[in-house]
Amino acid sequence: MAVIKAPNAVYNGQIGDVVFKDGVAETDNHAVITYCRGAGYEVDGKVDNPAARPKPVVDSSLTRQQLGARLRDAAVDPQPVDFLPPINAGQADPHGHQVVAPGLHAVPPGPIVPGLVSGVPQVQQGLETSAAQRVLVDQEPVPDVTADLAEATTAGGSDAPAPPAGNASHEAWAEWVIATRPELNAEQVRGMKRDELREQYGPREEG
Repeated sequence: MAVIKAPNAVYNGQIGDVVFKDGVAETDNHAVITYCRGAGYEVDGKVDNPAARPKPVVDSSLTRQQLGARLRDAAVDPQPVDFLPPINAGQADPHGHQVVAPGLHAVPPGPIVPGLVSGVPQVQQGLETSAAQRVLVDQEPVPDVTADLAEATTAGGSDAPAPPAGNASHEAWAEWVIATRPELNAEQVRGMKRDELREQYGPREEG
């Protein structure tokens, strides 16, 4: 049985099921004993003052080490390594209607790009992004966009990927030209400007 003395010698009250009279109580209730020790009460002649407890030693030589990669919003901070990044990422309000993610191949709400999936990631990215741009940003009907893409694919051959949109990136145009015209020198193609690639190798409008 522990004898507990309150800091207030005339305290008449109760802690849990333990009743104090003139600041003194006796109990074997472990929870009350622990509480009173932490609160500065005298327990069996000893006062455990929390302020007097030794403080933990902090080793200032230790440095914080990051584990894993930090999260990054591709709509706000796009990087060249991103595949199918949000359209207009880093250029328009990331929370506005001009910035939308094209999503994965054949996954709604974007249109299905007809034809074989290109083995050149940049080409496929250009196709998916162009289709998503027309549907999700420009609000063109999905059937119309799909029909245009199918017509362009057929015109270039059953195995040929459809050309990128006119405003697609230089990289998308260069990789499309390289994929559809293997006889050309890849480095020379990449050295051309986007408009040059589009005018020289892009589909011709029938007059």
